[in-house]
This record gives sequence, C-alpha cells and structure tokens, in this order.
Amino acid sequence: MRWLQLHLRSRRVPLATATGTALIALAWALSLAYTDSPTINARTASLAIMLAVVAVGTTLTGADDALDHTMAVNWPLRRGGHLLLASAAITALLSLSMITDTRYEPFALVLRNTAGLLGLTALGATLLGAALAWIAPLTWTLIAVLPMMGPSRDLKMQVAGWPIQPVGTTAATACAAILAVTGLLAYALRGCPVRPVSETAPDR
Repeated sequence: MRWLQLHLRSRRVPLATATGTALIALAWALSLAYTDSPTINARTASLAIMLAVVAVGTTLTGADDALDHTMAVNWPLRRGGHLLLASAAITALLSLSMITDTRYEPFALVLRNTAGLLGLTALGATLLGAALAWIAPLTWTLIAVLPMMGPSRDLKMQVAGWPIQPVGTTAATACAAILAVTGLLAYALRGCPVRPVSETAPDR
C-alpha cells in the first residue's frame, strides 16, 4: 500500500483526479443550467471526456524517466493497469450523473469515447511525451464538435467525427476501439520517451 501511495503521488494522480472531476462536474452543471434535455448532448459529453483524459495524460510519466524504464520493475503491466484504472475512474465519474436529472448517456457512448480518447492520449504520450499528450485528443475532439460535423452516413465523416456519432455506428466504434487498443499497447510496452537529464533534474 505504501508503494501505491508513492506511485500515485509521484505521478500527480490526486491533482489529475481533482481536475478531471471538476471539469466533468462543470460540464454537467452548465448543461443542467442551460438546457432542458435530460441527456447531455454528444458534443458536450465529448468535450468533458476529452478534458478529463487530458488531465489523466499528465499522470502517464513520473519525475524519473530512467526509473520508468528499469527492467527491475514490470512496467508494461503497471502502465497498462494505470490506463485501465484511469478509464474506469473517468467512466465511473460520468456514470454518477445517472442519479441526477441531467445525465451523460447513453452509457455506450460514454464508454466508447472514454476508451478512444484515452487511447489517443496514451498514444500521444508514447510518441511525444506526457507533456504533449493533450495535443491529439484536443485536436480530434475540436474537429469532431465543429458545427458542420454531425451524424452522417459518409464513412469519412463517421471517422473524422467519431466522438459525436450515434451509438451503433460501426465506423465510429471501430475507430475508438483501434485507438484504445493501439494506445494501450504502445504505452504499456514502450512508455513515454526518455527526456534529457536537463529537463528532469531538480532546480538548484
């Protein structure tokens, strides 16, 4: 248990959890205040999920990159577990709205978008580092929520705007699944790039 506490603190998990919770709650409160619909629309839900996974992205590396790649620790298993727990935590936070009059639903959309955007964040962290992991999910989500985007029968539109496509859209589900699996495997197996010592050394 002591190791777990240190692990969570070293990766700033408490701060990320508080930030993600606040952003999800803010989107819920705004929807409650300004709409009469009992269901939070896909655009707002996608933005809330994106902001939550961006917060999680800051936890994908620790202060010591060398430690995160040491062979003495089974890092692939721990990194994979980290992502799965983060996905479960975000989904649980969104699901709490089910007990209120304004809800993040359907649950399948919440699950699809959380998995896909978190996988995209993990893939970004693997390629660019945790500090830049937010670029990919932010960019794709902002494109998807543009006014000209919407439910479509066109395959390209379904892929480009997969976060806002209706549940059951095959292309959107496949895109999210590919991002989720690719991001999970890439991050679990490789982790984040090792930063130069000058970036990780404490200030003197």
